[in-house]
Amino acid sequence: DVDIPVSTHFTLGDFLTKGQADVWPKYVLLSPRLLDKLELTIQQLERMGHPVENVGVISGFRTPQYNESGGDPSGRGALSRHMYGDAMDFFIDNDGDGRMDDLHGNGRIDVNDARVMAKAAEEVERRYPKLVGGIGVYPPTGAHSGFIHVDTRGYRARW
Repeated sequence: DVDIPVSTHFTLGDFLTKGQADVWPKYVLLSPRLLDKLELTIQQLERMGHPVENVGVISGFRTPQYNESGGDPSGRGALSRHMYGDAMDFFIDNDGDGRMDDLHGNGRIDVNDARVMAKAAEEVERRYPKLVGGIGVYPPTGAHSGFIHVDTRGYRARW
């Protein structure tokens, strides 16, 4: 079932908790509003001149157990929107190399590429207030090449 399309650019497997191939039973929470926000963000990127053929997913739904094992279970981590099925961390990866594409056009993969994505998500929230939520910009590190977090928590949050 992981290959079942749930929208134009995403499959059910994109939202499953990562790193749990041997964990059963499997379940996933997935907000239809999140799917709308993701696809509208992609459409906005395309309107901005950035065609999107392939999306890389860092994290979709996270079980509470997984979320707790990933770090400090107190504070912000205890409130992770990923546990509610209305958050995703993703990047644009048209060339399929597992890294963010150079959306900014400066010849480098850097935080500016994630900012281009965040600008598109901001425009979606402006046009569709019912999809308001969190938008976080993450620069490249040794573990990943940068991404954005989007969610539909119902109120504006930025980081």
